[in-house]
Amino acid sequence: MSKETPGVLVGRVLTWHGEEGWGVLTSPALPHEVWAHYSAIQCEGFRELTAGQRVLFSVEPAEQDQFRWRAVRLWTDDPPQPAADDDDDRGDGLGLSSDLDITFDS
Repeated sequence: MSKETPGVLVGRVLTWHGEEGWGVLTSPALPHEVWAHYSAIQCEGFRELTAGQRVLFSVEPAEQDQFRWRAVRLWTDDPPQPAADDDDDRGDGLGLSSDLDITFDS
């Protein structure tokens, strides 16, 4: 098993067990199927996927049942993009930032 973790992958939901909260993803970029838990789905509210649904996901090498990869983040739409000036080289995921400027009239 390669220790190198690929970036964000495009794939499909192969199966989803909603009552148990897990499923299997597939991507042409990986030779093996990917185990996914509902907690990896990056959305608000109820997290449910359907077989055949297009998804984007990032993975980590893992021994989860018979699967060699586990999804750590999963999106049903385009993932959030790192900020343009983000120079964080830790490589631990997507970099996000926000700014808020408040001006009061005197």
